[in-house]
Amino acid sequence: MKTKYRLHRCIMLTSIVTMMVIPSCDWFREDPMYIGTWQYTEKVYVGDITYNATTTLKLTESTFEEVYVLKRDNSAEISSLLGMKGSLDVKGDEMTFRLTAVGECVEDNQQNCTSAIEWFQKGSATYNTYIQYLRETVKGEFEADEDYLWLVRDRNLDGDTEDSGEDVEFDRL
Repeated sequence: MKTKYRLHRCIMLTSIVTMMVIPSCDWFREDPMYIGTWQYTEKVYVGDITYNATTTLKLTESTFEEVYVLKRDNSAEISSLLGMKGSLDVKGDEMTFRLTAVGECVEDNQQNCTSAIEWFQKGSATYNTYIQYLRETVKGEFEADEDYLWLVRDRNLDGDTEDSGEDVEFDRL
C-alpha cells in the first residue's frame, strides 16, 4: 500500500515539474520567416539632386515599424525622416498594416534632422497632418526566406503596384 502511494505521489510530482518546465508548445515553434529587421535602399532623383533613400522595416508577429530616411548622395546628413508604426495581421502570404503612429526626426541644436524619432499617436495633430498623405490600412502580399523579404503593397490605393516603393525586395539585417 505504501509503495502504491509513493508511486502515485512520484508520478504527480513528475507531472507538476514537467508542466512548470515546459510552459507551452509555442516554446518549440519556430518564428515565421518574415519576423526580423529588413532594409531596402534606392537612389531618388529630384532634378539635378540625387538622394539615397533607405527604408528599414521591423516586423514582429503582430506589429510593424517602418522608417524612411532620405540623405543627399555623398552626405551623412539626414534630409528627411518619416516613421510609421502600428499593428500587423498576417494570413498566409498576405499582410495587413494598420497605422497607429507616425514619426518624424528630432532636430539637433542647428535644426538638422537626426536619426532619433519622435512618435505621434493616432488622433494627435501631427498624426492628422500626415494621414492626409498616408493610408491607415494597407494590404500586401509577401514572400520571405532567411535573407530576403519580397513585399508588394498598393500604398497609395491607385489600383496598381507600379509606383516607387510598392514592389520591394528587402534584405535582412
